[in-house]
Amino acid sequence: MLTIQNLFRNAYFSIKSISKKLYRSCAVLVFGFTVFAMILLKDQNIHGAGRNHVSAKNKIVQDAKEKSQKENPEELLLSDKSFAMACQSIIGKEQVKDKIQAEVSKREVTEVCASIQTSCNEMQKAPLNPYGDIVVTEEDYEALCRIVQAEAGGEDEHGKVLVAEVILNRVLNDKFASTVYDVIFERSGGSPQFSPTVDGRYFSVTIMPETIAAVEQALHEEDLSEGALFFSARRKANPYDMAWFDRNLKWLFQHGGHEFYTLP
Repeated sequence: MLTIQNLFRNAYFSIKSISKKLYRSCAVLVFGFTVFAMILLKDQNIHGAGRNHVSAKNKIVQDAKEKSQKENPEELLLSDKSFAMACQSIIGKEQVKDKIQAEVSKREVTEVCASIQTSCNEMQKAPLNPYGDIVVTEEDYEALCRIVQAEAGGEDEHGKVLVAEVILNRVLNDKFASTVYDVIFERSGGSPQFSPTVDGRYFSVTIMPETIAAVEQALHEEDLSEGALFFSARRKANPYDMAWFDRNLKWLFQHGGHEFYTLP
C-alpha cells in the first residue's frame, strides 16, 4: 500500500513539475506572440493611417473641386474657353502680323515697280544724250568753250547749250569732221564754218563760268537741239548767206538771236 502511495506521490509531483514547465513555456510563447502581434498591428496601423491620411486629403480636395464644379459649372468651361480664346488670340495676332507683313511687302514691291516704270517713262519721254561716245580732249574742250563764248556770249544758258550741241551734232555726222576742234576750224568751199575763227573773237574771248556750265550741260545732259547742224543770227548775217540757209536747209526753231537748221 505504501509502495502504491509513493508511486502516486511521485507521479503527482512529476506531473506538477511538467505542468509548471509547460505553463511557463506556454506563458512565454503566449507573451512573445502577443508582443509580436501588437508590433505588427501597430506597424499596419501607422502605414494605414498614412494612406488613409493621403486618401483623405485627396478626397477632401476632390470633393471640394466637385462641389465647386457643381455649384459653378461654368467655371470649368470658362477656364477651357479662356485657354481657347488665348490660343485664338495668339493665332489671330500672328495671322494679322503675317498679313500686314505681306501687305507691306506687296506695297513695297508695287511702289518699287511703279517707281521703275515712272523712271522708264521719263527716260522714254526725255531726249537721250547722244554725245556720250564722243572723245573730248583738253584741246577739244577749250575749243568748244571758246566758240560757244564767241558765238553765244550774249545768249542765255539755253542759247549757249544749243550752240555747243550744234558742234557736237556735226562731230557725229559723217558729212563733217570727226573731232570738236576740227569741226570748229573746218572750211566748206574755202569758207570758214564759224566766223569767230577768222575775225579773231575765238582767240580773244574770256570764257565765263556760265559758258563752261552750258558746255557741261551739252556734253552730259539731254539733247535740246533736235539734231540741229547749223545756226545763224539773221539780223547780223550776210543776206546772201541767209538766202542759202533758207534755200538748202530745213528750218527747225529759233531761240534768242539764233535760228537753227538741219539738213533736209
